[in-house]
Formats: sequence, structure tokens, C-alpha cells
Amino acid sequence: MTRLFCLALMLFGLGSCGENSPRVMTPVTFETFCGRIALSGNPLRANDADAARRAADCFVLAFQSCTLTSLTVQEPNNVTRQFSVVRDGSKCVLREAFQADANSTPAVVDCKTARVENDALVIEGCSHLGDFILTP
Repeated sequence: MTRLFCLALMLFGLGSCGENSPRVMTPVTFETFCGRIALSGNPLRANDADAARRAADCFVLAFQSCTLTSLTVQEPNNVTRQFSVVRDGSKCVLREAFQADANSTPAVVDCKTARVENDALVIEGCSHLGDFILTP
């Protein structure tokens, strides 16, 4: 009976049994949410320019003040990018999760900087995912 209970807990991700349990990562609770921006066209532009500007300002301010936040960008063909500001110990980290489609595992990389330049959100230094520019 105990083994069955442990198996049920492990299958549903509710816990684990035994003394050699793997470390469980604590989920991040964001202090703010800067928005969800939908892009379309060629070149890609925000569907709602004003909302994109507000989201960009919110995200850059959160990055500068190390406030835990996220910003989701939805591109055509179900491509999703989620940018977040998280803490890693005492330092602030800018992170991108890139998901090519809803059924794929996201690629997660750390980025170097975020700023607003010429009315666009610029996120740079995101490893092999490259830089990202959101033009309203």
C-alpha cells in the first residue's frame, strides 16, 4: 500500500518518497506581470503599439530594479517567448524561454541586458537565441 501511495505521489508530481529524494525547485512567484504582446506582419510588429510600449517600459523598469516579473510575446505560428526577471541568489537575472510550438520543450537562456531604444524593446545577449527587438 505504501509503495502504491508513493507511486501515485510521484506520478502526479506531488512529492517523492524515500530519504534520497531529488531536490524540488521552488516555483517563481512574480511580483508584477508586464503583459502579453501579440505580433504579426512582416516585419513583425506588435498588434497593439500602445500596449507594447507600456509592456516594454514595465519590463525594463522591473529589470533595472530587479523586480520579479514576466513578459510574454506571442509570434505567428504558435512561437512563444517569455522573458522574465528572476533572482539567482543575490543577483538579478534576465531570462528568456523560447518555445517553437506548444508541443515542444522551451529553450531557456539567460540574457545580458534589456532597454528601450528608439521606441523599441531591445533584449540582448541571449546566448544562441540571439538578440530580440520588439517594435511597437
